[in-house]
Amino acid sequence: MATTAAFRPSASLAELPFIEAVYPCGKLALLSLAEVLEQGDRVRLVTTDPLLWAATVRLLLAVTYAAGSAPSGKQQYRHQVLHGLNLEPAARWVRAHAGDLDLFEPHKPLFQDGSLHAVAEGRPDAAIPVLYLDVTAALRRPLLSDHRHLHASVPVSAARAAGLILVQQMWCMSGRITANESVYGKGSTFGSRSPACGGLVIQPDGTVSQVLSWRLIPVLGRGPGTAHWTYTSRPARGQRQAPASESGALTWHHRRILLLAQDEGTVARVLFAQGRRPGKQTAPLTDRPGCRDLLTTESGAPLPARAVTGEEDTAPLLHSWWTAPAGSWAHTARRAAEALDCQPPDVRVTGLTVSHKKIDNVRHVFLPGSLLGDSRGKSVAAHVMNTRTQAAETRPGFGSTHLHQETFMHPSDTELLEDLAPGDLGLFVTADTPRRPVETDDPVDVLTRKLGTWARSHRTRALMADLAAWAAEPNPTNPAYSSVSRLVPEELHEAAMLTAALFAAHRRVASSAPVYGNAPIARLMRAGGTGRRRGPGHRATRASVTLVLDAQCLEDLRAPLLHLVRDAARGGMTPDWTCLLHDLSSWGPAVRQAWRAQFYTASPLPPRREQLASADEGHLAA
Repeated sequence: MATTAAFRPSASLAELPFIEAVYPCGKLALLSLAEVLEQGDRVRLVTTDPLLWAATVRLLLAVTYAAGSAPSGKQQYRHQVLHGLNLEPAARWVRAHAGDLDLFEPHKPLFQDGSLHAVAEGRPDAAIPVLYLDVTAALRRPLLSDHRHLHASVPVSAARAAGLILVQQMWCMSGRITANESVYGKGSTFGSRSPACGGLVIQPDGTVSQVLSWRLIPVLGRGPGTAHWTYTSRPARGQRQAPASESGALTWHHRRILLLAQDEGTVARVLFAQGRRPGKQTAPLTDRPGCRDLLTTESGAPLPARAVTGEEDTAPLLHSWWTAPAGSWAHTARRAAEALDCQPPDVRVTGLTVSHKKIDNVRHVFLPGSLLGDSRGKSVAAHVMNTRTQAAETRPGFGSTHLHQETFMHPSDTELLEDLAPGDLGLFVTADTPRRPVETDDPVDVLTRKLGTWARSHRTRALMADLAAWAAEPNPTNPAYSSVSRLVPEELHEAAMLTAALFAAHRRVASSAPVYGNAPIARLMRAGGTGRRRGPGHRATRASVTLVLDAQCLEDLRAPLLHLVRDAARGGMTPDWTCLLHDLSSWGPAVRQAWRAQFYTASPLPPRREQLASADEGHLAA
C-alpha cells in the first residue's frame, strides 16, 4: 500500500546503502553516496550491471562538480591526476544536501517530478509497475510498448529503485510511452532518447578517487554550472530548452518519474511520462554539455555502439581514443598523460546497441592503460579500421586481436597490411565502387553493358526471367538465346549465354546489390561462409569451389557456378561479369589454376588488364 501524506519514509542517497563496492582485501560492501566518497581512496565500484556502473560514475561526477572541486585549468587538472583528488569537500556537500538527494522527499524528490503527487492522488490508475523503469528487462523487444515482462513485476527496495532511476536518467531510449496525455499533458507519450543511448561512453576505472581524479576535467567559460537534482516545470508548449551547463546536463531529466513509496520503504508502482525534451544543438558532440565522455568517429560524429561487435573488439575504441576531438574527456586525459609522461588510466567503455526502438544488447569493454599509452597503437588501430572499411566483409572484431600482440605493434606499414591480409584489403567488391564496362566495340564489353540495361529496364523483365530459367535448365528454344547470341561471335555463344544466365540469377536473389563488380567470382568466395569460418576455412564453400575447379566443360560448370553466384548475391557481392565471360570463353587448365590461386591464396590481385590478358593467353593455350 502506498504511503499517505502523514508518513513518508526517507531514502536519501547520502545515507542509503545502494552502491556496490569492494575493498582491497576483497570484502564486498553496500555503501551510501557519502561513504563511497569518504572512502574513495580505498573502494572500487563493482556493480555487475555496466549501465548502472556508468550511471553511478556520472552521479559521483555531478556531486563532485556541485561541491566545487572542479579544476580551474589544465595545470590544476594535471596536478590532480598526478597527486589525487581530495574528496572530503564532496563528502561534506553530500551530507549537507541530504534532503536534495532524497528519493522520497515529497516536494523535491531526487531526479523526479514532485508535482506528480497530485496525479497519484487524483488518478491512482495512472501508476504502472516499477519494473517499467528497467531498460534491460526487455532486450530485443520494444521496452516502452511491450510489457510482457511486467507481469512478473514485484516491489523493489529503495536501493534498487535508486539504480533504476539512475539508469533511466542516463540511458533512456526513444519510443512510445504508455501514458495518458489527459493526465500528463500533450507530448508526454513519446519518449526522446538520451545522448548516451545508442552510443559509447568511456570512463576511467580504478578506485573512486582515481576515477574522479581522471574524469573531473576543467569546464572552461562559466564553469560547471548548476545541477538540477529535481524535475522542474516544463517549458511552455512548443518550446524546448537545452542543458546550459555541464552539471545541468549531467542531471538532465529526460523523463517525468515519481516513485510511489510504500510504508515499508519499498516501491511497487511509479508514474512515468516524457520529461524535458532538449532542443536541437549544433555544436560538435563533445563540446555539448554532458557529452564529453562520449566516443566519436574520426569525423567527430558519435561512435555507435554497434561499431563494437563484442567485448574483445577494441580496435574501434582505440582508434577513437587517438582521434578524440579537443574538449572530449578522452582527448583531455590523453594529453595530460603525455604531458606528465605517465600511463593513462584503465578505462571502461559502455554502450547500448539500439535498433527499431529495441535494445539489442549491452556493450561493455575494458581497455588497459598500457594499451592506451602505447603510441604505436595509433597507427595500428588506424590500419585495422582502414582495412575494415575497404573490405566488403570481415569477421566480427577483425584485427582487434592483433592489438594485444607485441610483435604486431612495431612492423612496417607493408608488414602490417600483410598481417591483416586474411580479410584481404583489395580483394572484395564494395557497393560504392562498382566497375562499369568500358565503352568499346569488344563484344564482351558490349554484352556486359547490355546486361546492365536489361537489369534496369521494366520492359525486359520477361527476358531476365528467361535468362534465370536458362541458369536452372538450359534449353535451345529459350527466347533469351537469340537476344544474347546476336551480340557476340559464334565462338562465344555458350559462354555468353551462361554468363547472362548467371547475371539474371544474381539479380533475382539480390536486386539491390551493385550491378557491376570488381573482383572475380573465385576471389569473392574467400568471403563466403559464416561466422569466423570463411573461404577455404568454410567446408561448404570449399566444397562448392572444388566442384567448379573440377569441371571440365561449361555444362559441368553451370550448376556449381550458379550456387557460388547465388551465395555471392546473398552476401551483397557482385562478381566482375566481364572477367567471368573472358574466363568462361577460355575455360581450361590455365583458367582453373588461376581460379584456384584466387580462392586459396591471399595475394593481391594483379591489375585488371593483366587478368584479362592472362585469360586470353589461357584461351590461346587451350
